Amino acid sequence: MVILAMFSVLFSSAVLAATIQDTPTTITKTQITTSGSAERPVIFGDKIIWQDYRNDNGTGISTDIYMYNLSASKEVQVTTSGSAEAPVIYNDKIVWMDGRNGNFSLEKPDIYVYDLSTHKETRVTTNGSYSTSPAIYKDRIVWTNYSSSVQMYNLSAHQESQIVSSESMIFSPAIYGNIIAWEDFHVFRDEDVQVGSNTSDFSIRKKTPTRDICFYDLSTNKKTQITTDGSAAHPAIYEDRIVYYDWRNGSCDIYMYNISTSTETRITTNVAAQDPAIYGDRIVWVDGRDGNSDIYVYDLSTHKEIQITNSESSKELPAIYENKIVWEDSFNGSSNIHMCNISGDGPEIKTPVANFSSNVTEGHAPLSVKFTDLSENATGWNWNFGDGTNSTKRNPIHIYSVAGKYTVKLTANNNENGTDIKTSEIKVQSAPRETPCGFNLLILGIITFYLFRKST
Repeated sequence: MVILAMFSVLFSSAVLAATIQDTPTTITKTQITTSGSAERPVIFGDKIIWQDYRNDNGTGISTDIYMYNLSASKEVQVTTSGSAEAPVIYNDKIVWMDGRNGNFSLEKPDIYVYDLSTHKETRVTTNGSYSTSPAIYKDRIVWTNYSSSVQMYNLSAHQESQIVSSESMIFSPAIYGNIIAWEDFHVFRDEDVQVGSNTSDFSIRKKTPTRDICFYDLSTNKKTQITTDGSAAHPAIYEDRIVYYDWRNGSCDIYMYNISTSTETRITTNVAAQDPAIYGDRIVWVDGRDGNSDIYVYDLSTHKEIQITNSESSKELPAIYENKIVWEDSFNGSSNIHMCNISGDGPEIKTPVANFSSNVTEGHAPLSVKFTDLSENATGWNWNFGDGTNSTKRNPIHIYSVAGKYTVKLTANNNENGTDIKTSEIKVQSAPRETPCGFNLLILGIITFYLFRKST
């Protein structure tokens, strides 16, 4: 495991007013962790997760996944294996890579998933391969296998499939909807380089590594290469927009590719930008234009850029959800997770997040199941119970009369920001067979007659 830079920040909460391009914006900052050993934060809804080596006893190689619930103001340790890294989250599913069954030096980490609603941990990969860099969207988990292929696991179907393989190396997969994006790393590209200034001088063949962004559409089974300059890395995706950083022009800048229009847009100019993330119309990244590594955000709807931080500490790997941004902040040998809330820079995005629970998940027919909606930002609910019946109630009760396995699907929606879907399975067994009363009397009579004959 590569230990990232670490830091400590003195404030726990502060308010900063930024006025870039005459746009007043309120930024409220909060320090989430104090362990001094927290890295790689991600955020979804009111949950922030990260990897933390606070329990490594000074070895620097033991990491576990932790979660902080913003609504409950509570921290929870998710794993205890001491070998969990690179966490990601969607709804109530936390995914990470874990080397508990092998050794990272032996290149045998596996992919695991933890369901916060059922408190159940599941090992996704069991083949002992080098499974790294997981990403998740709804019920689909993607990762790289030996950095030569992109694999996908469908949590609903319990099925793994290979999406794409390459003779080059594959890094940093990202997924949203039917689109999977990744960084394609070719070890060498041949280039002719002139030796000497005269035409009679000879040229040599120079081999240069290249990195480009590709994506795969699951609905069309088509692979597309976005960049061709060989200098693009670290893709992130939201809806039909893929963002990445690229140093094609002598500086490291943020670019965005729109899949719907097949157009590329340069977001930053002549800066040192990297590690982009995107949510809605906001792109966030780490920027070193002033000599420090600070967090910046760009709003595609207002075309305005805002500087989030301004300090000498080292910032890395920002993540964004709605109006919340989290990042890893390092200073003086310690590393903690910080968060900011942005307000005053356009309307807050309130996308629905579907979620629900049920009082039972299996039983005998007729089985009565009470469903409880746990969705966020939803104003409408459409339940498909998997047996041909539906309901628009928020918390319906449904009776399954026939044995079978039923996939329950909740589509949560609001009028302004679309829909989201959550599925779960209900198992219904046949009704237990009851022995007829007359049959019981017959058996009793036979036993009584047998005992009477035996006694005589």
